[in-house]
Amino acid sequence: MPDPHLARHDAETLALALLRHGARVGVVHWATGLKSTVLAGWYRQLHGRAPPRGPLPDSAGSMIRTRTEHAAASLFGVVYAEHRRDGALGRMIDPQGLVRAYELYLALIDGPHAGVLGINQAWIVARDLRAGLAAIAWCPSCEAPYIAMRDAILIGCPLCALYARAGGRVSPRRAGHSDATSR
Repeated sequence: MPDPHLARHDAETLALALLRHGARVGVVHWATGLKSTVLAGWYRQLHGRAPPRGPLPDSAGSMIRTRTEHAAASLFGVVYAEHRRDGALGRMIDPQGLVRAYELYLALIDGPHAGVLGINQAWIVARDLRAGLAAIAWCPSCEAPYIAMRDAILIGCPLCALYARAGGRVSPRRAGHSDATSR
């Protein structure tokens, strides 16, 4: 039988980790079961302002509008898919896995870049992956994994699209391969 004090400590530790990253109070409440009023107070203490209100976007596809955002969502989604623990309910988000994956994602991007996902957007990507509204797809050209979303305005590999926009004519992987074989 789990110790209720330890379970409470784990919930509070998770709540603080999510709140430090700016997670919405409703998301933290869902993940921990702690009272929203307590969480809102902690958010104020951590950030010096009231927590944001309002609904989160319905899907990752509706919030991702640029190829850079799509690439960022893809990076997070792949990291999350590797770090989540599937629970007994199958369709649940692993909140500890979300925090671990988000912190690794931030370490990988290492600095302020355009299109960086916030923790709330990361939550939506994780939710859509779990619900089957998004999936990890593989690009046949560059062989990189990316997020394919059902209702997205952007389709296809964001890395190939960014590479082509930057002036590349073939995928970066194939360009390197053709140089190596032509020698």
